[in-house]
Amino acid sequence: MKSFFVILIAFAGILWLAGCSGEKPTSHETILAKVGDKTISVNEFIRRAEYTPRPAYCRGENYIHRKIVLNSLVAEKLLALEAGEDNDLTRNHEFQQYILGRKEQAMRQWLFYQVAQKKVQLSPDEINRTYRLAGRVYEVSFINCPTQEDVRKVRRLLATGIPFDSLAKSLNPKGRVPKREINFQAPEPDIVNARLFADSVRKGEIIGPLEIDRDNFMFLKVNGWHTQVAMSPTQQRNRLDEVKEKLTERHALEIYNRYIAGLMKGKTVRFNEPVFRELVNILGPQYFKTAKDKKEAFNKKFWNKDNTELERNDSQNKLQKIYHQPFFTVDGRTWTVADFEEALLRHPLIFRKKRFPQHKFAQQFKLAVVDLIRDQYVTQDAYKRGYDKVPEVVRNTNMWRDNLLALYQKRAYLQSKGVKGLKNSDIIRTYLDPYVAQLRQKYADQIQINTDAFEKIHLTRIDMFAFQPNQAFPVVVPSFPQLTTHNKLDYGRKMGD
Repeated sequence: MKSFFVILIAFAGILWLAGCSGEKPTSHETILAKVGDKTISVNEFIRRAEYTPRPAYCRGENYIHRKIVLNSLVAEKLLALEAGEDNDLTRNHEFQQYILGRKEQAMRQWLFYQVAQKKVQLSPDEINRTYRLAGRVYEVSFINCPTQEDVRKVRRLLATGIPFDSLAKSLNPKGRVPKREINFQAPEPDIVNARLFADSVRKGEIIGPLEIDRDNFMFLKVNGWHTQVAMSPTQQRNRLDEVKEKLTERHALEIYNRYIAGLMKGKTVRFNEPVFRELVNILGPQYFKTAKDKKEAFNKKFWNKDNTELERNDSQNKLQKIYHQPFFTVDGRTWTVADFEEALLRHPLIFRKKRFPQHKFAQQFKLAVVDLIRDQYVTQDAYKRGYDKVPEVVRNTNMWRDNLLALYQKRAYLQSKGVKGLKNSDIIRTYLDPYVAQLRQKYADQIQINTDAFEKIHLTRIDMFAFQPNQAFPVVVPSFPQLTTHNKLDYGRKMGD
C-alpha cells in the first residue's frame, strides 16, 4: 500500500490557494456541483481544467468539451465516494501525513495572505513610476561572486580601473563575458528587478553587489536597453496588472519577512554535528543521482517492498542505525533523526538552490532543514489562528484527498477486471465509461449541478502546467482525471430544485 501511495503522489498534486504569487485567495465560492457531501466550486473547475494539460478529447473551449470536463470532475468525486473513508489507502500512515502536509501548506499560504499580502497598499505614484519603466528590456553584463571575499576582490579590481567586461571575462571559466537580457516579467530575484526598474538607472552603470541569497552575490553592468511599448488597450491593461502584481508581491514579502523575524526571534538551531555529517553522507549521494538512477531506485523500492528476501535499501539501513540519535535542538526541544524523517512526510525539504556542486550539499542541506524548522513555527501559528478551519483550506484538503481516493479506486477497479496492456483511450471507452455510468446511476439522488453557473464558464485551449516553486509541494493541481468521455449533463438534478 505504501508503494501505491508513492506512485500517486509522484503523478499528482494540488495547490489552488495563493502562495507568494500575488493571486488573491477566493472567499464565498460559487458551488458548481455537489456529489454526496463533496463539492466542486467554479474556481476549482477552472483550475483543474486550465492548470494542467487536458486530454485531446476535452482540450477545446467548446460547450461539449466543457461538459466532459465537468463530468470528469464529478466522476472523480463518485470514485472517491465509492472508495469510502476506510480502506488500505486511508489507513496508510504516509497518506495521512501527506494529506496533513497539504493542509498545513495551505494554512501557511493563507497566513501569508492574511499577515502580508492583504496589508499591502500601493500608492498611485509608485504604480505610475514603475509602469513607465516596465516596458524596458535591459542588456546587462554580470559577475557572480559566491563569497564575501570574492565580492571584496571584485570591488578592489574595479577600483583600480579594470573595465567591467574585461574583469567579467577573466573570471568566467568559459572565457567570455556573461550577458543576458532582463525584462520586467523575467523570473529574476526581486532585488535585481527592484534595482533595474528604477528611475535612477543609467547606461554604463555598475550595480551591486546584490545579495541574491546567502552565498550568491552579483554585480551588474547596464549596457543599455530598449523599450517594448504597450500599444493596445489590452496590452496596457495587462502591463498595469503585471506592475501591480510585482509590486504587491515585493511589499508582501517585506512584510512577511518582518513577521518571520518576529516569530523566530530568540530561537537558535544547534545541530549535533556527528549526526548531521552522517546524514550528509547518507543523503548527499541520493540527491545527486541521475534521473535514470532515481527512476530505477524508485521502481526497485516499489516492486520489492514486500519481498523480505531482498536487502533493504542501503541508505535506509544506515538511517535506521541513527534513528533515535539527536539531530538538532531548537527552542528547548531535541529532534531525533526519526522525528526529522516523520516531519519530511508533511514537509519535504526545499533546497534554496536547485543546482550546486556536491561539496556544497552540506551547506544547502543545513539551510533546507532550517527552512523546514521555520515553517514548523509558521504552521503552529496558523493553527493558533484557526486557519485549519478556514473554508478554503478545508476545500483544498478535501480536493486533494478525493483526487487520491479516486486514483486508488480506479486502480482497484481496473485490477479487478484484469486490465493490462491497453491504451488509455481504450481503457476509458471499454471499462471506465461504463463504470462511471453505473456510479452516476447509483448516486443519482446525491448529485446536483448548478447549470446556471456552468453556462457562464469559459475555458482556454492553452495547455499549461502550473508549478509553484519554493513550496514543499510545488505542483499546483492534480493531473486531469481521465475517467470518462461522457459529454451530456443527463444525470442528477439541477441545484436548487
